[in-house]
Amino acid sequence: MSVKVREQRGKLYLDIYQDGVRKWESLHITLSDNKQQNKELFRLAEACRSKREAQLLAGEWNIKANKSKKITLVDFIKNYAKNTNHNSLTVLIHHIQKYENGTAIFLEQITEKWIENFQENLLNSKKSNGKSLSQSSVGTYMKLLRAIFRKASAQGIISRNPMLSVSCAKVIDPEMIFLSAEEVKQLYEVIPESDLGKKVRRAFLFACFTGLRVSDLETLSWAMIDIKNEQIIKKQQKTKNVVYIPLNQSAKMLLLDGAEHSPADFVFALPKGRNNSYKVLNSWAKDAGITKKIGWHTARRTFATLALGHGADAITVAHLLGHTGLGQVMKYAKATDEMKRRAVDSLPDLI
Repeated sequence: MSVKVREQRGKLYLDIYQDGVRKWESLHITLSDNKQQNKELFRLAEACRSKREAQLLAGEWNIKANKSKKITLVDFIKNYAKNTNHNSLTVLIHHIQKYENGTAIFLEQITEKWIENFQENLLNSKKSNGKSLSQSSVGTYMKLLRAIFRKASAQGIISRNPMLSVSCAKVIDPEMIFLSAEEVKQLYEVIPESDLGKKVRRAFLFACFTGLRVSDLETLSWAMIDIKNEQIIKKQQKTKNVVYIPLNQSAKMLLLDGAEHSPADFVFALPKGRNNSYKVLNSWAKDAGITKKIGWHTARRTFATLALGHGADAITVAHLLGHTGLGQVMKYAKATDEMKRRAVDSLPDLI
C-alpha cells in the first residue's frame, strides 16, 4: 500500500495504491508561479497525504468500506428528514428513486459523476403538468443534497464527501412581491361578500401587521393571545421557534371582535385546503384594484418591508419573523431600498 503526492498540469493529486488497485484523488490544490506559495501548498498536500494514509491503514477509506456503515442514500435522507420540516426532502427522495439505481444505491457508492448525472437528469425532468423543473428548484434539491452528504461525512458514514467538487445549479431568488401601505389600505376598504372571503380578508390583513405565516394563522388559538400585554406568544409551525409579536392598533382592531372566546378556539376559521383561499385572495385583490398576484406569504413580506421601510432595524424584524439569521430579512431590506430609490427618483427636477 502506498500514498504519494503527484503533480499533473499544475494540480496536485494523491496517487493511492492498495490491494492491486490504483486510484487518483484530486486535492483541489492548484500551483501558482510563486515558489514560496507552492512550497506551502506542497506542505499542505503532504499533510493530506499523511491523513489519507492513516485512513487507509485504519480501514476507513472507501476502497475498503466498513460494511457496518452501509446505508442507502434514500434511507439516510429519510432519517435526515425526521429532524427537519423541509417539504422538498420528500420530492428529492421521489426524484432519486426515479433515477437509475436510486433506490438501492449506498452512500459510499456515490461518486461525483453520479451526482453530476443526477443533476443533469433533474434539469431535464418534467413535472406532472408537462413543464420542466426550474433551475431554482433543481438548485434547491442540490443544496439539500449537499447538506445531506455533509451530514453523512460528519457522522463518519462516508470518509470523503463527493459533493465537494460538484458545481450545483444556482438557486434563483423568486420575484419579491409585497404590498405598499396604500395597497394594504385598498384591500382593507373592500369587504368580500362571501363568508370565506371575509375570513380570508381578516386573516390576511392581520398577517400584514404581524408577519405570521399561513400555517401559524391556521393554528393560532385565543390562548396564544396575551390581551393584557397586547402581544402574540406562539411556537411557529415551521421552525418550532417561539415568537413574541406585539399587537399594534390595526392588528388589535382586526383581532378583537368584542365576543367571548374559549382559549382552545382558533382565532381564524380558515378552511383546511388552501386552494380555495388562494382564489379568494386574488379575487379580493382584483376587486380592490391590486394587479399583483398575491398569496399568503405576500402578507409576511409586506409586514417585513413595511417595518423596515418605517425605520425598524433588521435584527428586530428577524426576531419578529422568527428567523435565526438575517439572510432573508436582508432580501426584504433590499426591496425596501428599491422603494426608497423610486421615491427619490420621483422628485421633480430643478431644471
